Amino acid sequence: MSQHSLLPSTITYQINRRKNHPRFVADVMLVMLSYMLAANFTNRTLQQVDVLIISGMGMGWYFSSKLTDLYNEFRTVTFIDEILALLPNLLTQFIVLVVSLFFLKDYDYTRSFTLAYVAVLGANVVLKMYSTRKIVRFWNLKGVNQRNLVIVGEMNQVDGFRDLVLRNPQFGYTILGAWGYKEPGRRTPPLLETIDFLNETSLGKVIDELVIAPSQFEESYVKGIISWADKKGILVRFTPGFFQFSASRYSLELFGNYPLITVRSTPLEMDSWWMLKRAFDVLFSAVFLVLVASWLFPLIALAIRWDSRGPVFFVQDRWGQRGRNIGVWKFRTMYHNASTVREDGGFNQTTQDDPRITKVGRFLRKTNLDELPQFINVLLGSMSVVGPRPHAVKHSLETLPKIDNYMIRHRLKPGITGWAQVNGFRGETQEIGLMRKRVDYDIWYIENWSLVLDFQIVLRTAYNMVKGDPKAF
Repeated sequence: MSQHSLLPSTITYQINRRKNHPRFVADVMLVMLSYMLAANFTNRTLQQVDVLIISGMGMGWYFSSKLTDLYNEFRTVTFIDEILALLPNLLTQFIVLVVSLFFLKDYDYTRSFTLAYVAVLGANVVLKMYSTRKIVRFWNLKGVNQRNLVIVGEMNQVDGFRDLVLRNPQFGYTILGAWGYKEPGRRTPPLLETIDFLNETSLGKVIDELVIAPSQFEESYVKGIISWADKKGILVRFTPGFFQFSASRYSLELFGNYPLITVRSTPLEMDSWWMLKRAFDVLFSAVFLVLVASWLFPLIALAIRWDSRGPVFFVQDRWGQRGRNIGVWKFRTMYHNASTVREDGGFNQTTQDDPRITKVGRFLRKTNLDELPQFINVLLGSMSVVGPRPHAVKHSLETLPKIDNYMIRHRLKPGITGWAQVNGFRGETQEIGLMRKRVDYDIWYIENWSLVLDFQIVLRTAYNMVKGDPKAF
């Protein structure tokens, strides 16, 4: 590999290191302060061994923050995403402290002290994050801490990126110049004209970052501009025609020495977030099954058996994650042996006033109580509390050829409730437009998942169960 090709990554590393260092040092100081405050709140007497424990907490914070990318550039990251990145670090602190106290056989105020420490540390770090954002935003809006930015590439891409920067002054960028070429009639971008523009723009000015925005990746064009930027030590970023694809999120990662761009990236591709969602699923479903299902399920079972003959539960084959078949548990709401196949051989969806539904079944469907046994699926790992709703196998096979991106909704585990459902897209979907809309909502959820969004969907689902959903039948 040539020397000049290493320069951009070296510059990025040095810049990120300078940004991360003060934020990391501040948080380590908060770790020490929170430890002492928690000891004071719980009347714990600090001893020499606590110095060793605090050192271990600092090391734990260092490694967990590295794994969770806690100190990534936060100019364009939302505050809630920064808090979500904090949660695994707090969990790590909890585990490190519990293990340390256990091996040191320090049992004085262990439970209250540990909980107090995590709570105080969380509050302190969140307050620091919020204050830092407010201060940086104030500086940026006042023109302090600005970065000089130049954008070159295809005109529509350049205009779109420039508008994004101008609409968000809190990002802290000043646009020194923007130059775009028109695509029609030109097979290759005008490299020489772009270089002339860059030379003129850089006269007497310092360019901090250069964004290359071609409509498609043109190797000679991008390579030529990077070569020019390398000679001046300018950080280079580029957006190679992403906007032509129907996706809202992308991520870049290194596969060995090869940079790979992921289309439709989701936070749940990171192990830390996947584990957090799984922990939420297990805890939520276990609490529900113990505190609610233990008395509610027998009452529903008695009502079903009183209303009609047949089993209480109904297990249906549906598509799960990656299209694998899973058995989804439900309370039986139809008469026993009711057919799900139409006369033409197609899947017979449930319709309003469907004669196959029993009296008790109609109430269970209206209130969504028929779906509650799926918490068993969640506990066993084939489903999640929140996710795209699983469809029957035959229904999925019929829908697959009608909607090109249908399988994207199966990248995650299916859920008991979902983003599409709380936005009114549930029940019968005979129209292709409604099918596509439901899939669009599922894909948006996959690309924009957060634990806060899951909580929001659960609350809206509970509200709809009480209020009643006109599309629930």
